Amino acid sequence: MNDWLYANYRHRTIGMEANTFDFHSHAQFEIYCFHSGDCKYLIRNAIYDLQPGDIIIMDGLTSHRANPALGVPYERSIVHFSAQWIKPLIESIGTPEWLAPFKEMNNSLLRGGDGPEREKIYGAIKEIVRLTEERVEAEAELKLLTATILLNIFKLSKGANDRLAMPKSEKDVHVEKTAAYIQQHFHEKITLDHISAALSISKFYLSRVFKEVTGITIMEYVMDCRLNKVKYELEMNPERVLYDIAVESGFESPAHFSRFFKKKVGLTPSEYRRRKGES
Repeated sequence: MNDWLYANYRHRTIGMEANTFDFHSHAQFEIYCFHSGDCKYLIRNAIYDLQPGDIIIMDGLTSHRANPALGVPYERSIVHFSAQWIKPLIESIGTPEWLAPFKEMNNSLLRGGDGPEREKIYGAIKEIVRLTEERVEAEAELKLLTATILLNIFKLSKGANDRLAMPKSEKDVHVEKTAAYIQQHFHEKITLDHISAALSISKFYLSRVFKEVTGITIMEYVMDCRLNKVKYELEMNPERVLYDIAVESGFESPAHFSRFFKKKVGLTPSEYRRRKGES
């Protein structure tokens, strides 16, 4: 993936394949468009029950994950883009406010509406994918297509339609509270017993509901939070000592940290940092 732009149009999965997404984070802004299926989307400690036509805008650095239902066709489009890459263009045409939704409505859902904005967004994503797959030299055109997406996201955001208070099920409420607690304490030595006691909820019920809603176990979520913290530090603070990053992120030992990172990322921490520094 390019550091400045990546797109995927109407990617479709089904069955077990659709339930293998990890919590992840990245430096780019993200636009996620849900087309069809049965899917919950988790951003940090918030859970969205998606409806076709929903668009989520994210800063990317916040841990997020789609959790499609098993055995159900699932279809979505995404765009990752660098604000630094597109900012000169939108400033040159006098529209810097097109990036405002990603700052003012960070990690929000845009739902509903009968206007043409969504089809324009989908069309621009499809064209970005075509150009990048053909590997043509078309950076100016890619910037214009990205600007088209931002213009229509800006128009949709003016309705501020997902600050709508969507009703939450009891299970979703418990999972959100669990995720919020983990986000605050993942760098500490925490166990399922700690979390259960802190929230006054049976650990057996909590374990079952968390896995049902998110698709992963509570301790897998803890480890994903630690991993994303490490990746952020490696990218944003490349001069920091690896040992300090590992300890600060909650890993028990440097050896455990290195093994887990290599297993999940496919690179050692040093290789990952070096590759990010070269990109």
